[in-house]
Amino acid sequence: MNDKAFRSGSAHRDHLAVRALRQGLVVLAMLAGVAVPAGAVSEPATQRLTGAALTSAFVGKVFRGIYQDGTGWREAYLVDGEVDYEDEYRAARGDWFVEDDLLCTFYHTGLTGGCFIVMRRSENCFDFYAINPETDMPDASKQSIQAGYDWTAQGARSDRTSTCPEGLVS
Repeated sequence: MNDKAFRSGSAHRDHLAVRALRQGLVVLAMLAGVAVPAGAVSEPATQRLTGAALTSAFVGKVFRGIYQDGTGWREAYLVDGEVDYEDEYRAARGDWFVEDDLLCTFYHTGLTGGCFIVMRRSENCFDFYAINPETDMPDASKQSIQAGYDWTAQGARSDRTSTCPEGLVS
């Protein structure tokens, strides 16, 4: 959906109703002890990382996280600009860099990679939103990104305790 759709009266009301319902269902599921699926909800955005702050958050760090489908991943952002990636199915090496306030990772073999908006949700919880290469825009709407919905991946630095919602990032 584009931003104009969210500004129109009925579309905006529908979006707000769906968001309220979704948040209510997540709360009910958590109270009942039911696992909340990955990507269902995150804490409200506290900060979009850009420029030097984005580089500083990743250079020389190892992150662990999950994709929306629940697949776990690990990625090391090396000081020399190389990236070392692995998930449950494959491993790859490539390059990482920050460009136009986006975190970009591209791999030498096997995986394509891409660029991401990175939102810091809490002290050690980061949401990644993939940029569609055909449109140069994220697939998630601006409102979803601000609300913590529809992320591509979520992760935390592995050398610190994750502050992501319980059960979403190991």
